[in-house]
Amino acid sequence: MYRLFIFLKILVFIAICHLQSCSTDPNVVFNKFEKVDAGGWQWSQGKKYTFTIDDSTSYYILDCGLRITTGYSYSNIWLLYNLEGPSIKQKNQFEVVLSDNTGKWLGTGQGNLISYEKPFTGRLKLKPGQYTLQISQNMRDEKLSGVSDVGFKVTKAGKIY
Repeated sequence: MYRLFIFLKILVFIAICHLQSCSTDPNVVFNKFEKVDAGGWQWSQGKKYTFTIDDSTSYYILDCGLRITTGYSYSNIWLLYNLEGPSIKQKNQFEVVLSDNTGKWLGTGQGNLISYEKPFTGRLKLKPGQYTLQISQNMRDEKLSGVSDVGFKVTKAGKIY
């Protein structure tokens, strides 16, 4: 009976995630998640995303998405990003705060998986063309456990006047 309950709980979670991914926001230009190796996320295993910008009349915001398990050992995560394209070459570090001072997770989710989404740039002017973004973990552990997926989203953020 307990296994059936767990199975149904997982099935409902997958169905909810699928329904959310089916809803289309016309302002989202790119949205993709990459699985992290179950053995841990190594410094050298950055996640690479390639996207195309067609509209130069809008600003864009870049968001990082994370899915971690409750077994993650820290209250934050430091990430590096490297963005290259026709109008930009940018490399920087940013932090995602994952829990408050009491240890309560700040993300959303149920069970063992918690999701986060954080913008890591302000509004950017991007020229039309192809861009590449690489995101890597920059924590003190060379192999970081508890990270399940890393995602990246590009959203239009209003017209340039």
